[in-house]
Amino acid sequence: MRGRAAVLAFGLALVPAAAWREVCVIGAKNLPYTDQLPKDPAPDPWVKVEVDGEELCHSEYIPNKQNPLWKRVKQNGQYSEPACCQVSESQADGYFWFSVFDAENVKWYGDYLGSSGFRLADVEGTFDLELEIDGKVPLDSTGKPSLLTVSVAANPPPPLPPLPPPPPPPPPARRFICV
Repeated sequence: MRGRAAVLAFGLALVPAAAWREVCVIGAKNLPYTDQLPKDPAPDPWVKVEVDGEELCHSEYIPNKQNPLWKRVKQNGQYSEPACCQVSESQADGYFWFSVFDAENVKWYGDYLGSSGFRLADVEGTFDLELEIDGKVPLDSTGKPSLLTVSVAANPPPPLPPLPPPPPPPPPARRFICV
């Protein structure tokens, strides 16, 4: 386990372990300034979502935002909206790790802004995770901790197909009278 995750505010509900889930990257607050140019020192943040050390998806980067809201993620080579990663049943019991970076022009990864994670099994809800770097919480210029908001939802099974219409009633019985 890499560091500890401090869950500051969350909604929590138990879900069946076999259900597959969706992990959504919503936004971040109070990210530290990392850029040196005085024009706009705010970071260009993006999030990488990993499960058991393998990248599941990553968000788009948002230019010059200390408090970004993500709308898209890239998973399996394609961007999708909203910013939610699909989690298979085999991944649902894994440890999920969220790492936030400041994208740079020269390289995609850029500056590391912090990370946090949790074990996904049996939880559902919205979480504000305190980001950490080497066990320390990075603070913004006003001394507030950096937070990452994510949500976990159990995807309901697809709806059952509609039932076929009932067969038509049999024709009325005819009675014949022989004369």
